[in-house]
Amino acid sequence: MRTLFAGGGLFVKDRPELLQGGELLVDGTTIAAVGAPGELSREPVDRTLDTSGALVLPGLVNTHQHDWYLYGKGLGGDLLLEKWISDCLFPLKAQLTIDDLRLASEVAALDMLRGGTTSSVNHLVNETTLSEEEAILTPVADTGVRQFFAKAIRPGDVASDFANARESFEKWDGFAGGRVRIGFVLEATAHWVAMGTCSEPMVLGGHALAVEKDTFTSSHIAGGTMSRDNGYLKFVLQTGRTDLQFLHRLGVLDDRWILAHTINPRDNDLDLIAASGSTVAHTPSSEAARGGGITPVKRMLDNGIRVAIGTDGPMVDLTNDMVEQLKWTRLLQNQLHHEPASIELAKLITMATEDGARAVRAQDRLGSLEAGKLADIAVFDLATLHASPVHRPLSTFVHAARGGDAKHVMVDGELLLEDGRFTRASELHVTELLRKLGENGRALGRRAGLLPD
Repeated sequence: MRTLFAGGGLFVKDRPELLQGGELLVDGTTIAAVGAPGELSREPVDRTLDTSGALVLPGLVNTHQHDWYLYGKGLGGDLLLEKWISDCLFPLKAQLTIDDLRLASEVAALDMLRGGTTSSVNHLVNETTLSEEEAILTPVADTGVRQFFAKAIRPGDVASDFANARESFEKWDGFAGGRVRIGFVLEATAHWVAMGTCSEPMVLGGHALAVEKDTFTSSHIAGGTMSRDNGYLKFVLQTGRTDLQFLHRLGVLDDRWILAHTINPRDNDLDLIAASGSTVAHTPSSEAARGGGITPVKRMLDNGIRVAIGTDGPMVDLTNDMVEQLKWTRLLQNQLHHEPASIELAKLITMATEDGARAVRAQDRLGSLEAGKLADIAVFDLATLHASPVHRPLSTFVHAARGGDAKHVMVDGELLLEDGRFTRASELHVTELLRKLGENGRALGRRAGLLPD
């Protein structure tokens, strides 16, 4: 199947003139060519998608997401992070069923797809069996999106030489025609260490396994409040080291780490991140929702650190919208630095695409509109009441567009969203999913003691 995208602006690295209009040709699963208006329209194609009034981007890459958090929307109330973890997250996690995981996986995949996200890192905070992983990953295969499944490794896995993690990697890495890839969660932040979910042998062995399998590792880092009583600062003072110093001293801090949040770097943390080549996964609306502070993204970028974008999960901030995160990122940095252009618009979009692809070690296949890359593409309609008129496409996209403005979304050359409608899921099926999600969510909340019987 050969598809031509024609009429709209293209976000193509080093070719800003294409923002005013261009053409993109997809042949099978890959991008065949990009060009100026009229340059590719003479090529034989099977279909042409009119993208007039739209912006064509690489599919968005969500580098930090918890799929099952859908069930906890609104249940966290006004709790600070530390209290939210103990009183909301852990009670719900303890009561999850396989059916809950299966349903949340499909709804989360469709929700992100509807917002132009083609790839996401599903960071597991709960240990999973092969059966539970099948329940999570089969709906991902059915919806057609990509998932970088980050399996949680815990201290108890050390005795068995990480047999569970190895088994999961060997079974699922490359599943769904390569759309599912496996990495590992090695929780190293002070809060998780205090809860017994981390040990030095776990981090050392888990990282060695990631090196052996040439995959990524993900961890919550330097998050929460800077409280001396129960926040991140308490643990820094008790242990005499930061989260980043902990990883650095173990000799494992390298470019395969996705450092989720990293709200409160201190001492020489930024230098350690920059030297390692690791990636910070910035989740601005989540961090604001929990009152954790404003991540110093501009300082990170100025220090040569790669920063990607994530949504965290709707139990925290009630959204999976990656476009919303771009606006939050820029406005919070503007406020922090008293500068209305704190981060360049093109850089923001690169953070949500190419930098995310690098974080999951897929930059050779994903993250940019280039010939030879896989055809993961999101077309956002800017001819809307809330976005028009469009004078500067990137400014309009970042500040005025919404995830729901995605008009066409393609993964591996297959249109999974066409004219705002799912191609693999009927409206009736989605309606039934949402009904079941409500039932499961209320039942889960009752079992966890967060909703009345």
